[in-house]
Amino acid sequence: MTTHPRPSGTPDHGGPAPAAPPAAPAEGGEPACLLHRVCPDCGRLAEDPAAYHCARCGAELPD
Repeated sequence: MTTHPRPSGTPDHGGPAPAAPPAAPAEGGEPACLLHRVCPDCGRLAEDPAAYHCARCGAELPD
């Protein structure tokens, strides 16, 4: 029996499934629920959830 190479683009029904593409890298950062605690001027996260001003630079925090 003679084996011929399979033409390009022909599905392979006998071998292992093709590998899935690699997952995109996860992006870091703070969750959206903490955005009201991030200083718009210096980017520091306020430790106190009731803070009105940044402890580092004194800027007013968003509402």
